[in-house]
Amino acid sequence: MAVDNEGMRIADDLPPPTLIFTSPSHQYPTGRVLSVARRLALLEYARQHGCWIIEDDYDSEFRFSGEPIPAMRGMDDNAPVVYLGTFSKTLFPSLRIGFMVLPPMLVEAAQPAIRALLRGGHRAEQRALASFIEEGHYARHLAAMRRLYRKRQAQLRAALEEELSVPHQLMAGEGGLHMTVAIDGIDDVSLVRQARAHQMTPSALSTFYLDRQHARTGLVLGYGNTSASQFAPAIRTLQRLIAPLRRGQG
Repeated sequence: MAVDNEGMRIADDLPPPTLIFTSPSHQYPTGRVLSVARRLALLEYARQHGCWIIEDDYDSEFRFSGEPIPAMRGMDDNAPVVYLGTFSKTLFPSLRIGFMVLPPMLVEAAQPAIRALLRGGHRAEQRALASFIEEGHYARHLAAMRRLYRKRQAQLRAALEEELSVPHQLMAGEGGLHMTVAIDGIDDVSLVRQARAHQMTPSALSTFYLDRQHARTGLVLGYGNTSASQFAPAIRTLQRLIAPLRRGQG
């Protein structure tokens, strides 16, 4: 689906789907947030065409500016939305606990699948997590992480401004744990390959496009597990690698 400044665009020229998957809180890799108007329009579209929406609330906990945007599932008690979330990014991946909020009309039909998923169980971990939430520790943890990642993102922005001299554009970046830097006219796939030789693991922006002929080029930079002290040296290395890869310059 095409994405603009308001997030995912509804494609009126395509046949209505039976299932719509969206990450409205933080689209990857652009970082765009689906606006309230778009959310309401998507809900109405789903109702009109008998579609189900899977709302993956990716990175909603790490929003750094503006007011929180309500989840689509909470906008209407009868919204045709299945809401998905996970604790893998807010706590740690090996916890392997996610959650799903179903609309009432799906609860009975989903019971067999839910029972199958619970085989083996993680009851000790679930109970520990429930206590962690109920006692307020999770909310305090999220507040601390938001402060940390807000500061780290600001430090990355500053390092990019100081060290990256090639023309570039920061895409979105109101939250989350990554920042996308569009750099037109480079071979970003080759750049990523060379960056890995320097122990860096950015992603090539162009590889996220279905139509590679019209793809923008650039880098998707994760900063969740990178010390801010490494930002400036890493960007200087990228700057050095970019120069010979710009198209038309050999």
